[in-house]
Amino acid sequence: MYSKKKIIQNLILVGGIIVILVILIVSLGDIKSIWHTITTQANFLWMLATLGLVLAYCFFNSLSIVFLTRRKYKDISRTTLFYVAGSEFFFNAITPFSSGGQPFQAYALKQKGVKFSDSTSILLLNFLAYQIVMNIISVAAVIWYYGKLSNDVPNLSWLVFIGFTINLLVMIVLVLLGTTKFMGKGILKLIDLFAKIKFLKKFLESRREGFQVYVSEMQSAFKEMGSSKRVWCFAAISKAIALMIFYCIPFFSFLSIGINLGMDNFIYVAAMTSFALTIAIWIPTPGSSGGAEFAFTTLFVGLSVLNGAPLNPEASKDVAKNLAMSGMLIWRLFTYYLLMLYGLLMYVLFTRTNKDSQTLEPTTEEEKQELAENTADLEENKEEIINTSSEEN
Repeated sequence: MYSKKKIIQNLILVGGIIVILVILIVSLGDIKSIWHTITTQANFLWMLATLGLVLAYCFFNSLSIVFLTRRKYKDISRTTLFYVAGSEFFFNAITPFSSGGQPFQAYALKQKGVKFSDSTSILLLNFLAYQIVMNIISVAAVIWYYGKLSNDVPNLSWLVFIGFTINLLVMIVLVLLGTTKFMGKGILKLIDLFAKIKFLKKFLESRREGFQVYVSEMQSAFKEMGSSKRVWCFAAISKAIALMIFYCIPFFSFLSIGINLGMDNFIYVAAMTSFALTIAIWIPTPGSSGGAEFAFTTLFVGLSVLNGAPLNPEASKDVAKNLAMSGMLIWRLFTYYLLMLYGLLMYVLFTRTNKDSQTLEPTTEEEKQELAENTADLEENKEEIINTSSEEN
């Protein structure tokens, strides 16, 4: 699935991005002031509290995979499923658009005996739970705090609005793909229309079939959701708890370096974290590196200077920027680099407890027969989808 060579290449890419970010921080901020803030004002107890929140986030975020998988596969241990779910943090951190987690999880579930169709449904339901919960929280944040944000950071509020709109539209399209036929047909007609353009023809035609299969899988996932509402609701609740914990981490990251933003700003800080991730989620770098740092720093500089929050009321913009960068570095240390290490640990533990985890090739006649049946089912499903689509068109 993921060779050691590929993992090393991605880690080198992440290392290169880190070097570039350090250079940017040195050029945009006062590195001595940032270092002084972090080293002299560090609070060990708040550091531990922040670490506790990160681990709590990992636990609740992973619960959804556990709930959804054990609905049918009770023979797979919860510990193994936590390894599978937790490895997502590592593969998302080292791949563009944070896209590597799901393919590895599908591979890992296959290794534990989960059928192809079931693993697809599990991962889509998990993704839908995340998307729906994230958008509900984002909608609430925009309703309550967008006006305040526009006053505090007017130059960035339009980016927040664009990111929020894109996320909401993506969720709406996913829901319509899974619950109606017209959305899938409409997108296929657009693909066929643009495929008439010569330089797009080959690219779009090669992906048409894959899109049809994806639509079928999404509709199957929604049917599965309808037949297992209780389990999916538990998965969505676990995602909601995980995200609320995640959005609170920046507040404690600042406390970790002796900067008290004030309890009156607690919810606003969580909302701004949601805004920052709304901007950064579409940055095509591993872990949204660069975009996340820029959005976070810009938003929190606005909190300290424009709104007079208690970072340092009399500080100049340069001092406020250095303080915001200090908080950003601690935040990223906990929510990117530490999570990446946690995901790597989960990956290692999974591979050690799964002797056949290094290959997808079947080794026994029974496994070969199961793989052949799964492949035949997939091809039959593809052919049926394509034929149905052709008839409808």
